[in-house]
Amino acid sequence: ADGTREPHTDGRQAGDNEARQRARERNLRAVSLILFLKYGLPSAESALLGSRVASMSGMRSVAVGAEAERFRLANLSPQPGSTHRRRRLGRGYSAGQGGSCGKGMRGQNSRSGGGVRTGFEGGQTPLYRRLPKYPGRPMGPGHQYTRFGVIKLDYLNQMPDGSVVDFPALVDARVMTDTKENIHKVLGGGELTAKDLTVRAHGISESALKALEANGGKFEQLPIRKHYSYEVKEKKPLHPRNKKNKEAKKVMAANRK
Repeated sequence: ADGTREPHTDGRQAGDNEARQRARERNLRAVSLILFLKYGLPSAESALLGSRVASMSGMRSVAVGAEAERFRLANLSPQPGSTHRRRRLGRGYSAGQGGSCGKGMRGQNSRSGGGVRTGFEGGQTPLYRRLPKYPGRPMGPGHQYTRFGVIKLDYLNQMPDGSVVDFPALVDARVMTDTKENIHKVLGGGELTAKDLTVRAHGISESALKALEANGGKFEQLPIRKHYSYEVKEKKPLHPRNKKNKEAKKVMAANRK
C-alpha cells in the first residue's frame, strides 16, 4: 500500500551457492581420500587435515564429525558428473541420434552387424596371403639348419699316410676346389685306404668315423661358426694397462716396490 517492495531473491544465485557448496564437499572428500591412501590416516584426521588444506587454498571447509565414516572400497562412489548413461539410438530426431543413428545414410557400415572382417581388403589378395609362408613358427625365419661343405672319403685317399688333413690342405693338394661354405663335414660313401690320418673338420658322419678309426686315424672337431676361418690369426699383445695382462701387472707391482 505504501509503494515499497520487498527485496527480490534471485533463484539463480541460490543455485550457484549450492553448486559451490557441493564442489567444496567434493574437493574435501578428494583431499581426505588422498591423505588416507597415501599416509594411512583415519577419516577424521584426514578430514581435519583436508579442511586445513582447503582453508589454506582459499576454500571454505566443511565441518566433519569425529565419528565420520572411513573410506572403504564398499562405500566409494564416482563423483557426480563423471559417469554418463548409455546413449539411446533410434528414438527420434529430438533425442539427438534418431533416424540414421549417426551412421550415415546407406552402405555396409550403416547396417546392424555391418563392416568387414580384420584383414579384408575389398576382394583383392590380402597382405597375409601375399607374403610368403615360412615353416617353423608363424611368419618366423623358418627351420634352422647348418649347411656344410662336403669332404668325401675318396678325397682323403689322395693324401699321404700319417698327414694332417683339413680343407685348406685338400685345396693346396688340388684335390678339392674352394667352396662357398666356410665349414665342412666328412661323409662316407666309399672305401678309405689312407692310413693314420688326422682329419680336422667341423663334422663327420658315423660311417666315415668308423672307417677312419679302422685305418688308425683320428678326428679333431673344429668349432662350428657361421664365419669360420681356417687361418690362425696371431693375437696382438695386450696393453700394459689391460686388466687381463697379468704379466704387466706383476712387472708394475715390482717397480712400485
